[in-house]
Amino acid sequence: MNQKTNDQIILAQIIQERCAESSDELSLTEYFEIYTASEILKDHDLTYDDITYGIVGYGGDGGVDSIYTFLNGELIKEDTEINSKQKKNHVELVVIQSKNSASFKEDVVVKFRESAEDLFNLSNNPDDYAERYNRDLIDKSKLFRSAYAKLAATFPLMKIRYYYATQGEEVHPNVEGKVPKLQEAIRKMFGGSEFSFEFIGASKLLEMTRNVPSTTRILEVSESPIGTISGSYLCLVTLSKYFEFISDNGALARSIFESNVRDYQGSVKVNTGIRKTLENQKSENFWYLNNGVTIITPKAVLAGKQLTIEDPQIVNGLQTSHEIYQHFSKLNNHVGDERAVLVRVICEEDEEARDRIIRATNSQTSIPPASLRSSDEIHRNIEDFLKANGY
Repeated sequence: MNQKTNDQIILAQIIQERCAESSDELSLTEYFEIYTASEILKDHDLTYDDITYGIVGYGGDGGVDSIYTFLNGELIKEDTEINSKQKKNHVELVVIQSKNSASFKEDVVVKFRESAEDLFNLSNNPDDYAERYNRDLIDKSKLFRSAYAKLAATFPLMKIRYYYATQGEEVHPNVEGKVPKLQEAIRKMFGGSEFSFEFIGASKLLEMTRNVPSTTRILEVSESPIGTISGSYLCLVTLSKYFEFISDNGALARSIFESNVRDYQGSVKVNTGIRKTLENQKSENFWYLNNGVTIITPKAVLAGKQLTIEDPQIVNGLQTSHEIYQHFSKLNNHVGDERAVLVRVICEEDEEARDRIIRATNSQTSIPPASLRSSDEIHRNIEDFLKANGY
């Protein structure tokens, strides 16, 4: 029995076990769609609801089981605000076909091309294809079209990525041979866009499943930080190095913001000011004008100018972090910008103390009291009870 067959057997077992454990009473086909999308988009740190939001594969799907549009690393939904005045944007469209089968078929790639020509061509009206495609697919394609149309004048960097996932392994040359026509169709509609197509079989899916995102991150400081007996640090970090710290393969590492009670506020006055400061490299050093970032961690170790931080959580500085991410994700070259951001790394293992720090660092400006409810003693007690009982 060869290794590929072993991988297929192992993957099938994983799918069956996880599907059985799911509380949504999904079929194997439905679960496979969610499973493959979550693995393909793992670096985007999407929630379960985000993943299911993009699922459209239930008949009339044009070969598309799930579809997602990202703007500067953020998943676009119906209520997402798009700033058409912001320049150097990055738009990414991800289209996935997930077949719970043991082979790859030519007709899937052909359907990809046909649905792209129908729904992504800006000269067409997607609603005219309501008899051919389901409503969810049409609506998701309109989200992508709307975002691109609003940002066209800014000449956004376009990335269009197709994935075809099955439990198979070998891809027949006839199937691969259909991809160039899809690429040609995309290039005609979106000149200068970056196109990619990937066949994902059992071995690749197993590799992705086993690739657990590291909970440890390295922050490279610009000067020797001020350290304390408790293992906490006060340091300056160049903006480009901080951008690397909060990024995973070009995407914003959302998991390190889970403890922040605020959400990104978009183009509010404060963020507009941060953005203008970042764009003006001749202004005063960034940390002179900004309150900086607070990171909580159970442990941090300094070696030279590298600070290794275990399970970091950014509890203050979400708006600053987002603006730094968006600014540097649009630049091809970060060399020459030596400005820095002030970073406080607080080592604290006690969860009650961590909650007090979260409250204190988020109480300087007005936020809804409800945002802090998760730190109330009653909710902490509930969490401790659930943890003690295996939840």
